[in-house]
Amino acid sequence: MKKIRYIILTILLLFPTMLSALEIDGLYSKYAIIYNRDNGEILYEKDSDTKTSIASLTKIMTTLVALENIKDLDKEITITNEMLEEVPWDASVAGLKVGDTVTYKDLLYAVLLPSGADATDSLAIDLFGSIDLFVEKMNDKAKELKLENTHFVNTTGYDAKNHYSTAKDILSLLNYALENETFKEIYETRSYTLTNGLKVKSTLETSNRTYDYDLSFVKGSKTGYTDDAGVCLSALSDYNGTDIITITINAPYEYGRSRNLEDLMTIHDVLLDKYDTLNLVTKGETLKTLKTKYAKEKEIEIIANKDIKRYVEKDYDKDLLEIKYIGEETVRNTTKKGTKIGKFEIYFDKELIGTIDALTKNNLTFSIWEYIKTNIIYYVILLVLIIGTFKLMKKPKKRKIRR
Repeated sequence: MKKIRYIILTILLLFPTMLSALEIDGLYSKYAIIYNRDNGEILYEKDSDTKTSIASLTKIMTTLVALENIKDLDKEITITNEMLEEVPWDASVAGLKVGDTVTYKDLLYAVLLPSGADATDSLAIDLFGSIDLFVEKMNDKAKELKLENTHFVNTTGYDAKNHYSTAKDILSLLNYALENETFKEIYETRSYTLTNGLKVKSTLETSNRTYDYDLSFVKGSKTGYTDDAGVCLSALSDYNGTDIITITINAPYEYGRSRNLEDLMTIHDVLLDKYDTLNLVTKGETLKTLKTKYAKEKEIEIIANKDIKRYVEKDYDKDLLEIKYIGEETVRNTTKKGTKIGKFEIYFDKELIGTIDALTKNNLTFSIWEYIKTNIIYYVILLVLIIGTFKLMKKPKKRKIRR
């Protein structure tokens, strides 16, 4: 069952891109994809297969590779000059200094939250001895995950020839990474204090100072910016209990505003307007009526034992919902309320989305009259046989004549 959602998404992405049913106007980002993580449905795409620079969305892979090669998250390391000497002068940093003693866990937070290039290079050199070897491991992981339109040249996402990915590949990568509980914990953190006292914050929080949007629906995020990639965003959001991943790439940064956040809110408003997590089946709802046997009640209602929820368009076509019953076709009078007599398979748009128990809604009462009516032929035949046998027993025997 491990990484099952990633496997489903990988299979889904093998099929050609189709036009999305969801329309979103006014996005600044050139590339985007929106994905329902709970049921594996792509809700919206915009040139999601186009190769492009991805800025610090790269650090999703950097963090993942580091995590999969760290044995002890609490192990302490000391920051050296070698670890910091190749950090570009204009790259975002966490603020690490030569001589700082921090843990691996600290460095992972320093990578994902403030997007620290100083932390990515420190991890690369400490774990593999060089940045180049670490980058090889990143490309190996990309091949393993079948990210065919992705290639890395550095750990930071700094603009470079042959450093690229797509919105769809980043979605697949993030979906996989979120299966790692430590990654998910870090990704969903807004602020953190390293063991050396350095405080770091999520770049989404710092970017939002210009807007002051209500981002309480965002569970976790990673942003990025370079000249070639524009402003980028990955976000895991909660929509009424449904996990939605949003990837946007190459929005402009202009007039002091990161347009990727405006895109995030545009997407948020559209999803709130068009979609909701609805009960397709409600616990206690009558889904079928069955005939009874030997009971005063002619029929009995069969109910669902739990809710079946799905994130769907608010005005979804009710014909897409199909409920199949598998179980007993007649219920005997001895059956009590709440007895499981079968199951319901719930299909939405021909896809099995859940299986639930089929329970009786109430008790049945024995009826002697129904019992007799049902078995009257049997008793008539039995009576005839008894009477016939009795007559045969009473019939006088023929006397033998002596000669």
